[in-house]
Amino acid sequence: MRTRPRPDVPVTSDAELTARWRDLLHLDGPPSQRRLFLIWLRRDGTMVELLIPVEELPLEPDRVALGNVAGLHAVVAEAENVDDADLHLATCLERPGPPTPTPDDEAWCAAIESIVGGRGGLDCSVHVGNGRTAVPLLPRGSWPAQGRATGA
Repeated sequence: MRTRPRPDVPVTSDAELTARWRDLLHLDGPPSQRRLFLIWLRRDGTMVELLIPVEELPLEPDRVALGNVAGLHAVVAEAENVDDADLHLATCLERPGPPTPTPDDEAWCAAIESIVGGRGGLDCSVHVGNGRTAVPLLPRGSWPAQGRATGA
């Protein structure tokens, strides 16, 4: 039996973020619909205890929904009592299909980077998953230096 990853274990690299998505989504079969999963990482790499699915995504990027995701980011930052820029928004587009990114995946990635990342320079990343794998499309802009103390 698989267990969920512990949010207090820091994610400190793109490879670890890919592994975190695999563990969070229990990739064991093709999804029946397109969904965008959202998680947030603090500066120290620990995860806010939220995993939010955005259900029934259309094939083409939904700019209104992505604008709402950017607004949700601000709400999560406020709940964490940090600035928006102090949280990394990690997304995973889950959909049926091939394990390799498709042109539609690339369009979603570009829209997420433009709409979500374009709001005040929010740091975001995008993975795509097909129920068996998770592949990074947009890596995190920068990872905090390991071992560096973070201020509260």
